[in-house]
Amino acid sequence: MNNLAAIPVAAVLLHALAVVEFPGFLELDEDFVIAHPPHLPQDKALDSEHVIINTPWGADVSGPAHQYTGGLYAVAYEGYDGSDYCDIERVYEAQPGGDLMVHAAACAKAVADWFASRQTTAEASGDESGADDTDEVRTSTTEVC
Repeated sequence: MNNLAAIPVAAVLLHALAVVEFPGFLELDEDFVIAHPPHLPQDKALDSEHVIINTPWGADVSGPAHQYTGGLYAVAYEGYDGSDYCDIERVYEAQPGGDLMVHAAACAKAVADWFASRQTTAEASGDESGADDTDEVRTSTTEVC
């Protein structure tokens, strides 16, 4: 028997992220889930691109899943210094109604696809120039006699 009364919405979202091999955590103060790239530890997640997953209209993500009335969205943000964020784009949106498990799985896939597209774009731009963000700029001066 599936007892959704004992399972918070956040647990369903975090499980869906784990299935697609993306880490996430519940931000208790704001009551939403944050997904971040696997190579970043949780304490550095907000310093980089991350995705906030939430339910609309002030629904409680930490509340029980059986009270889920539908609607779910994920928005990608660019982190600056952990205190100021700029939204990049809406990654996923489900309208009210529907099944939480279906919405969570679709949202997690959209999040994973979004991060994959960002990584592919960054790799492609690095491949084209032969440089990436970790390359040092080397300069030399040669006197011409």
